[in-house]
Amino acid sequence: MKIDENTTPLLTVDHLKQYFKVSGSFTVKAVEDVSFKIYPGETYGLVGESGSGKSTIGRSIIRLYDPTAGEIQFNGLDISGKMSKSDSQTLRTQMQMIFQDPMTCLNPTKPVGKQIVEAIQHHRHLSKAEAKAEAIKYLSLVNIPNPEERAKQYPHEFSGGMRQRALIAIGLACRPELLIADEPTSALDVTVQKKILDHLHMLTDSLGTAVLFITHDLGLAAERAQHIVVMYKGQVVESGPSLEVLQHPQHPYTKRLVAAAPSLASQRIISVKE
Repeated sequence: MKIDENTTPLLTVDHLKQYFKVSGSFTVKAVEDVSFKIYPGETYGLVGESGSGKSTIGRSIIRLYDPTAGEIQFNGLDISGKMSKSDSQTLRTQMQMIFQDPMTCLNPTKPVGKQIVEAIQHHRHLSKAEAKAEAIKYLSLVNIPNPEERAKQYPHEFSGGMRQRALIAIGLACRPELLIADEPTSALDVTVQKKILDHLHMLTDSLGTAVLFITHDLGLAAERAQHIVVMYKGQVVESGPSLEVLQHPQHPYTKRLVAAAPSLASQRIISVKE
């Protein structure tokens, strides 16, 4: 997607800092002075190893954490400060987050379809009948076979890939303007991974949804995102258009990521170098 220079950013993260007090006076600086912008409909990659601060940024954006310092703007509004419960709920009708482990996010005591219906009713205020129809529709869109029957089943009756698709269905069915996908397929084999990410791209592209794609895998991010930010120890060490970062990495850490790229996008990196 080509971004017009006059387009207003959907999300602006400006000098974000996120510190956590662990014990006594000891403070962990999880995120240190991070800035970037995401435009409507753009897929943006946030890349780094475990502990780099990338997931903390996603949680700060969706306001699971209160930022220590800096500013976060969404749709031109400052969402950095303390928020009321109603304001938080309103914000979460406009952005959704897909987490890494679907078994910790799906309720094991409720059928999958019911969980999607509840999310839709909460965020879109549809009737129960309308929400049930939407739940079936989105299960079908993420390629769940026999969605009417599968909707009646519990999470433990789904495979790992199907549970991840169900989380994507929940996220997209709420019609967010921004979808934060935090390592959404890292536990899956590469074949299933590719299918799920292809479906995610197709659906977000058709809906015009912006995506913040969080991953440890630079190759995978480059395959899926137009722009990449590389994180290391809580700081941005490199950013730019995906192929530019792949072809001309500047920071030693980025160079190591390019050399190690283990993902299904590795072949693309090789072809780009050639």
